[in-house]
Amino acid sequence: MSDFKSVVISVIIPTRNEQDYIEECINSLLDCDEPWYINNTEFIIVDGMSTDNTVNIIKEKFGHLKLKILENPNLYQAYAMNIGIKNSDNSAEYSIVIRADAHSRYPTNYIWSCYLASFNSTGGNAGSIQKAVGTSFFTRIVADVMNSGYAMGGVKYRKIDDDDPFSSTKYIDSDTAYLGCWRTSDLIKWNGFNEEFQINEDYELNIRIRKAKGRITVNKDLIVDYFVRSSLLSLIKQFFRYGLWKTKTLSLHPDSLKLRQLAPVLFVLFLLTLGIGNLILTGDLLLFINASSLLIGTLWLVMILLIWKNSSNLFSILFIPIVVLSMHISWGLGFLYGLMRWARGGWNKS
Repeated sequence: MSDFKSVVISVIIPTRNEQDYIEECINSLLDCDEPWYINNTEFIIVDGMSTDNTVNIIKEKFGHLKLKILENPNLYQAYAMNIGIKNSDNSAEYSIVIRADAHSRYPTNYIWSCYLASFNSTGGNAGSIQKAVGTSFFTRIVADVMNSGYAMGGVKYRKIDDDDPFSSTKYIDSDTAYLGCWRTSDLIKWNGFNEEFQINEDYELNIRIRKAKGRITVNKDLIVDYFVRSSLLSLIKQFFRYGLWKTKTLSLHPDSLKLRQLAPVLFVLFLLTLGIGNLILTGDLLLFINASSLLIGTLWLVMILLIWKNSSNLFSILFIPIVVLSMHISWGLGFLYGLMRWARGGWNKS
């Protein structure tokens, strides 16, 4: 391991109107058992033209840190990360970049844990576990759904491993991870994040890393609290964009498609078939479609009950179906719209 005196850590935090979250975010990053290494850490805030008090809070509360506040007129996070990388201190023998989203709260010793994990990524990305967190009745239901492997397809960076607390396996190989930590020299070599992406820029970078024989790891002991969207409409928009920009990823990396990602698309197609079929079909074909809907409906109900059994609120059973439907249908519709956009040449296929 490199002598820490020859290390510079750059924590890049993209922001846009994060006045409700930014102070807790940075304070949690500063929470550590041995604060001496904070002296080797620079905090790079890349702000997407916030119209609230985000930047003023940072200047007032954290002016004592090694702090850089930069503007991101292009708003999107791929631009923000690249601005941060370009302005990071990479003069040290071993320099690393840590991504920290303002909408999250970090566990004690997060920066130090990322530094240690970077040595296990073999020139790749050392990421963390995402734990969805809610602060109201509605957002706690959203968090229950997002933390459920039944609803989210068993993605590794969402899986909190409580089954074997004594397992010696700390770093799990994955196709992607939440946030990340990279060697600065590697990010420069890979030309950073792809600025064609408004969403899914992190996954696209992880694909390129794996193709370059880098390792994507998830530190199962590093659990980051992620504050979910506060309204149903914003949640629908979020998942629609996830589905839409997944097709952009496929236009560049067609081999990156996972079977689990087709589930919401097939669900939307089935709902369309069911609705149209009952309008125009008769006979055995209509009977088959309706019988299939009973089977799918039963499986869907079982999934809802499995999510609900881990919920903290008895009455959430009334709202979990709405949240699950909103996520899956909006993701599926976004994906289908993206396919049409791709077919019309809307995505760059080069």
